[in-house]
Amino acid sequence: MSNFWTQPEAVELCKRVEAICPKFGCHVALTGGLLYKDGERKDCDLLFYRIRQVKEINIEGLWGALEEVIGFTEIKSWGWCYKTLLNGKKLDFFMPEEQEDSPYPET
Repeated sequence: MSNFWTQPEAVELCKRVEAICPKFGCHVALTGGLLYKDGERKDCDLLFYRIRQVKEINIEGLWGALEEVIGFTEIKSWGWCYKTLLNGKKLDFFMPEEQEDSPYPET
């Protein structure tokens, strides 16, 4: 099994994630190289955005549900960016409404 993502895999993942998100006040969107470029990519970038009628995203609840239902494993977080794995494949989760000002590592 490859550790690279294809666009069809990413779209299928987004469908699974979106089935969970609204319960926690958000939706998910695919972004980055898998959306904008051809070919396999080393990671999958997902953007989580708040439903307008909801005051804030329940990030802790969302994260727990994504771990339990889909199997994500948190690696590290920097306020608005979470690095995670799914079956050995890298993902970046972007939560633009997070206000914590943590420096992003130079890796």
